[in-house]
Amino acid sequence: MDEDTGVFVLSLDTELAWGMFDLGRVDEFEAAYRQTPSIIEHLCNLFDEYRIPATWAIVSHLLTDCEGDSTHVGQSNPDFEWVDDWFGALPCTDGLDRDLWYAPWLLDRLRSCQTEQEIGLHGATHMPLGADGCSAQNAREELGSAIETLNALGEDPQTFIFPRNDIGHLDVLRETQMQVYREVDARWYETPRLPSALKPPLRFADEALHQTPPAVTPSVHDGLVAVPGSQIFRPTHGGWQYTPSKSTVKRAEKGIERAARTGGVFHLWFHPFNLGHEPKRDLQRLEDVLAVVDEFADRGQIERRSMQEVAELALNGRWE
Repeated sequence: MDEDTGVFVLSLDTELAWGMFDLGRVDEFEAAYRQTPSIIEHLCNLFDEYRIPATWAIVSHLLTDCEGDSTHVGQSNPDFEWVDDWFGALPCTDGLDRDLWYAPWLLDRLRSCQTEQEIGLHGATHMPLGADGCSAQNAREELGSAIETLNALGEDPQTFIFPRNDIGHLDVLRETQMQVYREVDARWYETPRLPSALKPPLRFADEALHQTPPAVTPSVHDGLVAVPGSQIFRPTHGGWQYTPSKSTVKRAEKGIERAARTGGVFHLWFHPFNLGHEPKRDLQRLEDVLAVVDEFADRGQIERRSMQEVAELALNGRWE
């Protein structure tokens, strides 16, 4: 492909209930979690139909039966202000509803896709590595445990998605020999310097006003590639149903066109369970976006790439 061709990337934070156990909000999303296996099946079919090599960043505990697990015995506890005992709060010790926490079938399903899917990592326990109270040792143990699990299952992950987009301990990530991570969305208000309370209304305004997402440029720092997000695919839930119904699709169309025009990367992302509240509607909205990608790809204006493939292009000087 020509270096002026745009790139479409799709990354998925694949976690089920692991994303909320420390916040006490599992019940709030339970119905969506139970829909997630069906959502993943539909996503795999869509990705085959539209030839999308998505990057699935997986919480490794989804793949191992953690009930009665002693994996984390002896690991250092992070000092987070919102949970007293991180490892004590894990569902592994209390008996767990396997449909919410355990997906041993996931790797086999992703490997069976006709369009190759990338298997990345989203941590072992969904520990936010950039949060205050997470030490370098905590990060090292969290990453080490996750990589060990994936390696034992025959995978060599090269992509890391930071839980809650809370980026930290990049030096530790480099130690793991991973290649690439997702940087926060390239919007001025996503900077850590802006108070968190101001971000939701600004995100809502972006959706409501159909603001064009950025085409991003990967960057390389000491051999580690950062690929910023362009846009999260908003679900029909959590207040987003009050934005115009086609806003997310229209914004994605604008972002794809911008990437095609500039040679940049349009990086869409979401959690599979996000589509579990209104599955039929949200899967159709996502398919509308993928159909646009397909049109631009057929004209030779967009390449469909995984995050690892983008990293390799960046390391070879594509965006210098």
